[in-house]
Amino acid sequence: MPSPEPAQAYIALGSNLGDRIGHLQAAVSALAATRGIEVTGISPVYENAAQTSVPGDEQPPYLNAVVAVSTVLPARALVDRLLAIELARGRVRNGTNRWAARTLDCDLLVYGEATIDEDGLTVPHPRMTARRFVLRPLFDLAPSLRVPAPVLRSVSGLLDSCPDDSTLEPVGESLRIPGQAVHGQAELWPESQGEPSPRETVLLPGELRYIVVEGVIGVGKTTLARELSTRFGASLVLEEFEENPFLARFYEDRPRWAFQTQLAFLASRFRQQQALAKRDLFHDLVVSDYAFDKDRIFARLNLSGDELQLYETMYTIMQPSVPRPDLVVYLQASTECIMERIQRRGRDFEANMDPGYIQALGDAYNAYFFHYSSTPLLIVNANRLDFVRNSADLEELFRQIARIRRSGTTYFSPARPV
Repeated sequence: MPSPEPAQAYIALGSNLGDRIGHLQAAVSALAATRGIEVTGISPVYENAAQTSVPGDEQPPYLNAVVAVSTVLPARALVDRLLAIELARGRVRNGTNRWAARTLDCDLLVYGEATIDEDGLTVPHPRMTARRFVLRPLFDLAPSLRVPAPVLRSVSGLLDSCPDDSTLEPVGESLRIPGQAVHGQAELWPESQGEPSPRETVLLPGELRYIVVEGVIGVGKTTLARELSTRFGASLVLEEFEENPFLARFYEDRPRWAFQTQLAFLASRFRQQQALAKRDLFHDLVVSDYAFDKDRIFARLNLSGDELQLYETMYTIMQPSVPRPDLVVYLQASTECIMERIQRRGRDFEANMDPGYIQALGDAYNAYFFHYSSTPLLIVNANRLDFVRNSADLEELFRQIARIRRSGTTYFSPARPV
């Protein structure tokens, strides 16, 4: 049978909870990693106030963008993929309030020249003409696009007559198509680094579909997870630490708030892992900045007595249904290095972080991974690794990960001090 002709589709992205730009980038990376979808363009990102019909429902502002894709997937299959991407980012759909805040919203706006009105699927999107936060980024991508029936108007004309007069502010951060430049422009390179060396083509072995980056608070695991997801077109699963209501109080008074903080993290991590378990990990590449098993490290460090016993009971019930990674990358660093990085990133609730706690946490991590044998493990000396400011370190780390093809432990440390 001949291959179907690809359709040009446009997808609106929005987020106003947690790591907003991270959620949007994860959606782009997940689309780019999906067989049958090619991401062909990304609009600038805009911030705008949340619009809600519920009195008193104040919400954080949204980040919004539009993505253009060329796809051979039918419209229904494309929407199913968008729902799966939302779910992987922790999206909870509220049937009683469609305007509720959300980690990620992915809406199919236009699918070629199709007009579709089916149960759960209406294309063109029925509310796009009244949303400036949709029309403005769509205009940036395709101002002359004629939206199919029943609209039958250009995006430019729709934007001019849009009844929504809300203010949109461009943000300084951009979304990237994995492996390509931003918005068709050359990526900026810090002058202090000189000219970047050409990128080597690095391919991951097919058996690596789920990669976890681990390490003590502040060591750089989230940054590395982002880099991996961007380079290899992977979906990104990030720990939702900002949504833990007890975390700031825990750092102020650990004995008093440890149990509440730990249970909140356990529930959040388990919910994310259950969503991940429903994905097709044979076809979707996923990178996460935490392993579910590490929850136990914190529990055993911070809990004792009946609280620890209750925690262990709950953990033992949950753990067997959690998907196992194909590779864990453990970033190992000294307490001094980690404290310096924590101070550098400047989070208020970490301002008075106790070095003794970081030392104890590092010792617990080292002990755990010394005995770790569940999956292939790459231990990285992060004291001498600066993958934020040194591209050579990052490229070498990519190569090390791509070489992992067996169980056991591999060690990596740059030959050059940083």
